[in-house]
Amino acid sequence: MKTNSFSALFGSNTIELLNITSLVEWRQAKDGSRLFLPPIQRSVVWSNEQVINYWDSLLRGYSAGMMLVHRVTNERSDAGHKGRDVDGMTCDANEADFQLFDGQQRMTAVLLGLGRGEMKESRKLWIDLGTKPTKASGLLFQLRITSTGQPFGYRPDSPNQKIELGKRQKRWEEWLNNHCDGAASDRDLAFANTKGSDLIDAKCAIPIAEICDSLGNNANRDAIIEELCKLEGTQEDLVRDFLSALEGALKTPVILQQVDPKIVADEEDYIRFFARLGQGGTRLTDDELTYSIIKHQYPGIHDRMREIMSHAGRLAGEVDLVLATLRVAKTKAPWEGAQEWEVISRPNPAFVSKLKDKGGVESEFLKMILPEEQPALLEVALKEVRKALSYDKKAHPKGLPTMLLARLPRELVDVLLVFAVKRGFEKPWGNDDNEILSAFVLHWLLFVNNDANAAWRVFRHVKEQDWTFGRLALQTLIAECWDEGEAFVLPEGDAIRVLREEVRKGTYLLRPWADRFKATDYNDERKPGEALRVLSTHGELQKRALMWLQRDYITEQWKNYDPTSNRDEDLPIDLDHIVPNGIFNFDWRYRNKRLEQEVISDNPDNFRWERGSVGNSIGNFRWLAVSDNRKRGKGKYELLPDNGDLVSNPTEWEKLTSKDQPWSKEDIATFQRLIDLRTLELYENLLTESGIKELLPPANAERDRLSP
Repeated sequence: MKTNSFSALFGSNTIELLNITSLVEWRQAKDGSRLFLPPIQRSVVWSNEQVINYWDSLLRGYSAGMMLVHRVTNERSDAGHKGRDVDGMTCDANEADFQLFDGQQRMTAVLLGLGRGEMKESRKLWIDLGTKPTKASGLLFQLRITSTGQPFGYRPDSPNQKIELGKRQKRWEEWLNNHCDGAASDRDLAFANTKGSDLIDAKCAIPIAEICDSLGNNANRDAIIEELCKLEGTQEDLVRDFLSALEGALKTPVILQQVDPKIVADEEDYIRFFARLGQGGTRLTDDELTYSIIKHQYPGIHDRMREIMSHAGRLAGEVDLVLATLRVAKTKAPWEGAQEWEVISRPNPAFVSKLKDKGGVESEFLKMILPEEQPALLEVALKEVRKALSYDKKAHPKGLPTMLLARLPRELVDVLLVFAVKRGFEKPWGNDDNEILSAFVLHWLLFVNNDANAAWRVFRHVKEQDWTFGRLALQTLIAECWDEGEAFVLPEGDAIRVLREEVRKGTYLLRPWADRFKATDYNDERKPGEALRVLSTHGELQKRALMWLQRDYITEQWKNYDPTSNRDEDLPIDLDHIVPNGIFNFDWRYRNKRLEQEVISDNPDNFRWERGSVGNSIGNFRWLAVSDNRKRGKGKYELLPDNGDLVSNPTEWEKLTSKDQPWSKEDIATFQRLIDLRTLELYENLLTESGIKELLPPANAERDRLSP
C-alpha cells in the first residue's frame, strides 16, 4: 500500500495543523492515509447563507475553527472500519485512515467552493468580480450561490431568499429564448448550463472552483489576474484583492484535535460525545441523532438508502425513510413484554441504542433495507407508493405532483410505508387503490391537524392481524380522527351552498378571521367552517392545496423536476397574489390616495386591520412559474392559458386589479366576494376531483345538512 504524508500525523501529538488546501487533499486521498467521515455523521444541512458566510470568514482571514478527528479502529463494531468518502459513499477503512468526527459542514462548504463533494450536484458557489457587496450583506466580496431550483441565483444580500419575481421572469424568458427555443421541459438543464452572465444582478460572476483550479495548477498569479481582467465587467482592484484573499484562505491553518482513543473505543461514550457535539452549531434533531446511531451500528445502510432512493425516486428524506422502516419493523415484530406505545411509537435514540437486543425487530428492519436478495422490501414499497400517488394526466389524474410529494410530513411517510407493507405486493396496485390512497393522503395533508396522534391511531389499527387496506378502512380512520379532534370536520353538500350565500351577502366591511365561513358553525359543535378558515389562511396548507389543484399547470411547466428538498426557496415556482399585495396592502399613510373618502370616514379601521386576512387567503393565490405572466411587474392580472390558475371569472378580477381610481365600498365588497367565493370553489374542487368526498364518513352529510 502506498503511503502519503498524512499517515505521519498525530504521532505522539493530539494536536496538528493543516492548511485548507492540505485538508482538502487529505479528504480526497484515494490511497495511503485517507480522511473519511465516520458512519455516524449526519447528512449535509447547511443553508446557502451558512456556506457563503463561512467562505467570507476564510476570505477575511478569520479562523477556520477546530475540527475533531480520530483514527480508524476495529475495536467497536463494523462502523469502526468503515468510512464515507468525499462523494458520500461508504468504503472500507484501514488503520492508517482517519475519520472527521466534527467539522463535516465546514468541510463540505469548502469542497463546494472547489467544485467537489456531495453538494456540487445541487449547488454552485460564485464570485462576482464586477460588483462590490452592499453593506447590508456583511460580505467582503460579492459571493453568490446557485441551485437546481434557482439556477440564476438568490438575492445577493440574502442568499436564502429568492430574487424578486419580475427579475426572475425576465431572466427565464431570456434563457428560454437563447437556449431551448422556449421549450419549458428544458428548464431542468439550466443549473448545469448556467454561465456567469446568466446570474441576476451580477456583472462578472465566475465559479470560485475555476479560479481555485488555476491556482492549483501553479499558474502564474499575474497571468491569472491578466486573464480575469480581460472578462467583461471585472474591476481590477476587486480581482487583485479577491485573488490575494483566496490564496490566503486556501492557506488558512486548521487546528485538528485527535479524539481520545478511549472515547472512540467505547461505543456508548462515542455516541454520547457525538450527540453533545451536535447540540452546538447546527443543532441535531432527535430524528437525526437516531439515524446517526443507526448508521454507526449498520454502516451499509447509508449507501443502501442512497441506492434505494435513486431507484424509487424521492418520497421523503433519508432520515424519515429509515425511521419509518424501523417503525414498521417494530409493528411487524413486537418483542415479548413490549407495551403498545413502545411497539407503535416513532423510534428514538434510546430505542435504537438497544436495537441489537430486540432480535425480531432488528432482523425485520435489516431485511427491509439490507436483504440477502434484491430488491429490498423498502425499495419495492417506495416504488409502489410513489406510483400510487404520482400524478399523470392520463393514467392517474387524481395523483400528486412531485413538488407536493416532497412535502409529506414525516408521520405520513410512516403511515404510507406501513400501508404498503400491510397490503402486500402479491398483486399490483389497481386504479382504485391508487385513487383512494391519493385521496387519503390529500385529506391528511390539508385537514389533519395533529400528525403525531393521527399516525398513532393508524398504527394501532394496522398492527391488528385482520386489518386490510381498503376504502372502508381509510374511511373508518378519518371518522375516528374527526371524533377525536385530530382532523377538521369538513363541510359539504348543503353546507357549501349556505356558505356561498353567506359570502354573497357580504358588504364592504371585511369579516375578521373568526367570522369567515361561519354560517355552518352553529349547527355543529365541531364547527365545520374551521376547516375552511384554517385552509384558506395557513401558509403551508395554501401551498399544498394549490400544488394539487394546479397539478396540470405545474407538471406541464416542470416535466422532469423532482425536488431535492421541501424548502420554498428552492422551488422554481412562486405563490402569486391575483389581486397584487401592493394594491390592497399599501402603506396606510397613503390611504387617501387608495380609498374613497366615504370608506375612510365610515369605518377605516375595518379595512386597515382585516385586509391582510382576506387578501392573503387561498382564494387570492395561485402558483406561477417565473417565466409566465410578465405583466405582473406592472401590477396587472393576466389569465394563465387553459385556466392554469383556476380563475373562473377572470373579467371581474381584471377589472378590480386594473382600476386606477381609489377603491370604493363596492370595490372592497367585490374584493372580499371574489376571494371568498374562489376559496369555496377551490375547496369544493378539492373534495370532488380528488375523491376525498368518497372517503368522508357517511354521517357527515346528515350532520352538516342545513335548511335554506
